[in-house]
This record gives sequence, structure tokens and C-alpha cells, in this order.
Amino acid sequence: MSPRDQGRLRFVALLGLGAFAVLLLRLVQIQLLDHGRLSREATSQQTRRVILEPERGRIYDRHLRPLAENVALSQISVRPREVEDPSEAARFIQQTAGSRAVSRFKQGRARHRAYVRIAQQLRPEQELKLATNALPRGVHVDPVPGRVYPLDALARPVVGVVGNEGAGLEGLEFAFDRELKGKSGWATLFQNGRGLAYELPGSMVKLPEPGASLVSTIDLDAQSVAVMKLREAVAKSGSKSGMAIFADPKTGDILAMAIVDGSGRDRTSEHRNRLIADQYEPGSTFKILAACAALEERVFVPSDSFWVYKGEADLGGFTIHDSHPETGWFSVRRATAHSSNVCYARIGTAVGADRMYRYARLFGFGQPTRISLPGEAPGQVRHPSHWSARSLATISIGQEILVTPIQILMAYCAVANGGMLLRPRIASAMVDEAGEPIREFPVESVRRVVSEETARTFRSFLRDAVLDGTSAEAAMPWCEVAGKTGTAQKSDENGRGYGIGRYVSSFVGMAPASDPRVVGLVILDEPRGAYYGGSVAAPVWREIVSTWAAQGRCAIPMPTTVVPSNAFAQAPGTPGAPAIVPDVRLLGLAHARLALGREGFDVRVSGTGERVAAQFPASGETARPGSIVELTLAPEGGGAEVVVPDLRGLPIRDAVSRLSALAIPVGRILGTGVVVNQSLAPGRSVRRDTPCSLTLSPRGA
Repeated sequence: MSPRDQGRLRFVALLGLGAFAVLLLRLVQIQLLDHGRLSREATSQQTRRVILEPERGRIYDRHLRPLAENVALSQISVRPREVEDPSEAARFIQQTAGSRAVSRFKQGRARHRAYVRIAQQLRPEQELKLATNALPRGVHVDPVPGRVYPLDALARPVVGVVGNEGAGLEGLEFAFDRELKGKSGWATLFQNGRGLAYELPGSMVKLPEPGASLVSTIDLDAQSVAVMKLREAVAKSGSKSGMAIFADPKTGDILAMAIVDGSGRDRTSEHRNRLIADQYEPGSTFKILAACAALEERVFVPSDSFWVYKGEADLGGFTIHDSHPETGWFSVRRATAHSSNVCYARIGTAVGADRMYRYARLFGFGQPTRISLPGEAPGQVRHPSHWSARSLATISIGQEILVTPIQILMAYCAVANGGMLLRPRIASAMVDEAGEPIREFPVESVRRVVSEETARTFRSFLRDAVLDGTSAEAAMPWCEVAGKTGTAQKSDENGRGYGIGRYVSSFVGMAPASDPRVVGLVILDEPRGAYYGGSVAAPVWREIVSTWAAQGRCAIPMPTTVVPSNAFAQAPGTPGAPAIVPDVRLLGLAHARLALGREGFDVRVSGTGERVAAQFPASGETARPGSIVELTLAPEGGGAEVVVPDLRGLPIRDAVSRLSALAIPVGRILGTGVVVNQSLAPGRSVRRDTPCSLTLSPRGA
């Protein structure tokens, strides 16, 4: 080998040794010096921690029937890089989720996004289309948790709603969000070079803790009936809106909170709970304050009388008027029954400003009731130092003061239970998955406001108002009712004086009068035509309680024999002339037949049971003698099963009314017009709470 070749060989050897040394040094750096950093980077690239969302707790009514339930829904997403046929994918998305979803897909492809969410929480009809179409490549369907509300909008202001991020936004969902949502978990997933994630046996997992469920005080039957009857009343009276709230006076449990808007109402606040958030001048329902203060302080006794001349009185520079001008002597009892403003202005003046203000605060006015719902307003009660010369008189009749509906309700609950103001309770307990209580919300007494004697005396005043006064339209033949009407002018738009023809009509009642089990307030905002509370609000209260009682879960006990005092009083009309259909609900079948027969009506019966749960045509409507009145029977006390009535041919309002009377919830409603098909066959025996879906079609179609 020549010296030249040896030099070349040594050069190559040195070059190889140098390369080996570099590789050795690099290996030492990777294996020893950078091992920790590279290991961490590899772990971060090959593993991914995902959040495991917990199952949200359910919301139940007081009888453990669901008001908010969890369901498994689906969402459609697309990974554009995996799509092989964009036209096929677009057709599938169009058929399943609609044109807007197609637009999202095309925008995502144009922007070269790796992932595009097409549709979240598919509706049932979309799920059906999804099941009948094959998935194109690149289109994915993933399960997502969903929240459904059996009463839907009927209870939205009180139950609330969950947003897209899983947080409660309104009502009970918001107030108890921390307890309902539970605690999130996590899992470690491994992903390969293509980005596909999968779980290995050694993966680390922390399971989520499901949320606790809430047992509310709401009665599903009372809520459904209240909304149904309010809708009828709002439509009939042309009111801007209607509200109703019912409670158990012995516990403060809120049984129903219903809000219905008319066609002229601003929809921007339709889901706000106006029963606790809206403030209004109550009118004559506020006379509870002056009456109880006068009785408790012994300023007057029930037999003390006032002389009223032509329904007006000059109280030193200003005149107070009665809505029904009369001349004569009015005792305190009669002044309450006939809602005399003149007498109550004098009563309030005799009580005095300081005592009136003190009792207003004792009854809870001007301060929140502390109900466990968001958005409660405190009302407004000015200090006597800010009153004018006429304030004492006008406050005594419910003007110059702002209250919320729930404040009026709780004040009357105090009178109903013997003088104790209670904190309103909307939830009774939080329970775990097994139904065992985790946390209970006890009944909370705030303070005593009047003695039992004063409460009993004022209840007798309210009973007289129903027997022979402004509240006569609230009377029920099977149960003694006590109550007070209110008709308040609304303030002008600019806040100066009162608007012409704009009224808030209300009625607050309790039953049975001797030992009330239920107290309720009904309010109609700006009814057209008749506007007195006794004419428009009191009948709605009666209809709600009567229909609720017919379902068997109402707290008001039902007598074994019910015969209305006026059922047979009206003589038959002229043959052939239209007659008024009597109210035979809650009557035994024999008595109902007799009452209808005396008016010349024939009877058709469906269902089984001892009492009439619903009738069609409704009471108060006119029909010619010989017409058929359809009666739906229900078992005594609400049996486990009922017979499904034939709803075909009925308008939706009457169909829903008959189902509600039997405690059969309404499922889906498809179409408009009259009922042409029902999911539960007529004459079939089903368990109560079995949903019945209805299909409608225009009459004559």
C-alpha cells in the first residue's frame, strides 16, 4: 500500500471515529442529559387528559315526578380532512340537520379547519333521520348529555334552563347549580401519530361525581292546571298577561308559579319570574294591612260602623271614592266584604302612620321574602317621614306602595295559618342517586305578625266577602272559600298619575275557610272590558282549584257527597231556548245526571270512577236543551289507572283540559286545528302520568 493510500485510509478512519464520537456524545445527551425533558415532551405528545363531565342532578316535583330530566342526545361533527366525497357529506348534513348546518360545513372546509361542529343536541325528528341514513366518511355522530323539561315552557320561570355550557341560567337550575352539576372527573388517553386517541388498561382515571337531585315543592298537577286556566282567562279577557301563585300556608311551600303572556306582551321578559321580580300597586288586596293592624291594636272591633254617603268621603282636602257607590252604615266586617275604600281610608287613618308602617314591615313588605330563586325584588314601602297628607289614606287602600305577588301571597298565608309569617320554600331536599336525603330545607318561621284571634277574625271577613261580597265568583259549592279581590289602576307611562282604563285585577283566596290548606293569588294585567278582580280574577282562582282537586292530589279535602247549592235552583228555560251548562265537576255521576237533566241536557260518559273530572261543553257555556254534555269520570282520590277519553274532533284547548283533569300529561302536539289522532287509544286503561301525544288537523281538512 502506497503512502498516499495509507493517508487516505487514516483520514477515513479519523472521519469515522469523529462521526462515531459525535453520535456517542449525542446519545449521551439524549439518554442522560436531556432524558427528563424529552420524556416529559413525549408524554405530553402521546397522552391527553380529558375532562369527564358529571351527570347533572334531576329536579322533581313534590311527588317525585320529573320537572327536569337527563337524556342522551347526539351531535354531528365533521373532520374535513377525512371527507372523501364532499357532495355526499353535504347531502347527508342537509337531510339530517338542515341548510344552516351545510353552511357551517362548507365554511369549515374553506377555512381548512380540522374539526367542525355541525349540529348540537339533535331533535327527535333529526335523530330519526340520522338512524335511517348511512354516515359518510368524515362525518361523526357523538353522544352528548341533554336536558329536557316535561312541562317545558309551563314551568320555565320557576324551573329555569341549562345553557350550552352546562350551567344553570334561570330558576331552580341557577339557584341550585352548584349542587346539581356535581364534580368533574378526568381520564388520561393515549394518542398515536394520526391523532386518534384511545384508552389503555393502565390509563389513569378519576371518575366524576354525579350531581345531587332536587326535590322541589312544586306540584306538577297544580302547575299544569294553573297555566291552562290562565291561558283561557288571558285569551277570554284580552289581558296582557296572567299570573298565579299557590302555597301551603302551614309550611310556606310554593305549589305552583304560573305566568302566561297574551298577544300584546313584550316577549323579551317572558322567562323572567315576574311573580318575584315585578312590583305593582296591589289595590284592595293590601287592605289586609289596615284591617289586621286595627284588630290587633284594638282600634276597632268587627261591629264598629262607618257612615258612608254616596260612596265618597272628604278626608281633608282630598276625596276617596268607592267603586260601588252606596249610602248607609258599614261595619268593619261589611266594609271588607264590599271592599269599601272610604271605610278603609278611615280605618288606616285611625291606626296611624307609625303603626301602619310597623305592620307593613312585620308582614314582610318592603323587603325580600328570601325565597331560594334568583331575581327577587324587595318592593317599596316609604318611611312615614316621606309621606304626604294623603299617603296614610291611600296606602290603606293599596296605593302609593309597591309589592311583589309573592309578598301578598305570604301575607295572606300568615292570616291563614294563625298569624305566623313564613319564609316561602321552593325546595324541600337534595337527594342522592338512591333517593336518600343529602340536605333538607326545613320550614322556616320568620316571626309572628298577629295573634291567632286576629287572624281568625280577618279570615271570617274574607269568608263573608265570598258569601256576600265582591268575591262571590270564587265560591265553590263543595268547599267554603275565603278571599279578597283587588282592582288597582296602573300608573301612567310617564309616572304621573294613573292611566285611563289600565288596571291590574287580582284575587287572593284560601280554602277551606275555617282551616286553610291552600292559599292562592291570581293576577290579570290590563284585562279588556270587565276589569274588576271579582269578575275576572276570582273565577280563574275557582277554576284552578276545582280542576286541581278533581285530579286527586290537591291538599283541599274532597267531601264524599258534593251537591252544589244552586244545582237545582234554576227552573228549566223555555223549550228550545239556549240554557247555561251547569258546573257538575266533582259531583257523583248520579247527581251530575240529575243536574244536567233538569236543564234538558243529555249525558255521555267516558272513563271509570265515582266523580266527574271534566265536562264538555264547559260550565257557563250555552247550549240548546237536548245537546249532549260529555262527562269524564275519575276514580275517587286519584286511582292508579284511568280510562283514556276520546279526544278526536276536539279543539286542542278542550283536549288538553280533559287530559289534565285525568292527570294524563300531554306529550307532543303536531299540527294545528282539531284532534285527529291520539297516541293512547280511547277507552284504554293507562297509568296516570302516561303521556298522550296528539295530532291535529284543520277542521274539514
